[in-house]
Amino acid sequence: MLAVLLEFKVKPGAENKFVEYWEKTTDIIYNNFGSLGSKLHKADNGRFVAYAQWPSLEVYESEQGWSEQNSIIREKMRATLVSGKPAILNKLPLVSDLTKEKPCEIE
Repeated sequence: MLAVLLEFKVKPGAENKFVEYWEKTTDIIYNNFGSLGSKLHKADNGRFVAYAQWPSLEVYESEQGWSEQNSIIREKMRATLVSGKPAILNKLPLVSDLTKEKPCEIE
């Protein structure tokens, strides 16, 4: 498994549209290009940070053919960004995963 961290600086006032189109773009990537989905967080500095998972570096780096309709959605997301594109902070191979779906029930 591979994790990719991304940081987004969004135009002031465009935060809701960014989230809307980030979700749609993430769904497109999941449904068409083999990702394992992503989580989006908002940092104290106002930037958004995403954590995306992929089964492997090979799947992540494979050629992705975006349809015209899907490209429009991705471009709408990019239009909300100050820098125009997300910055990839790192590609991280998985060493250990202890995350759970819900908290432990303590008796």
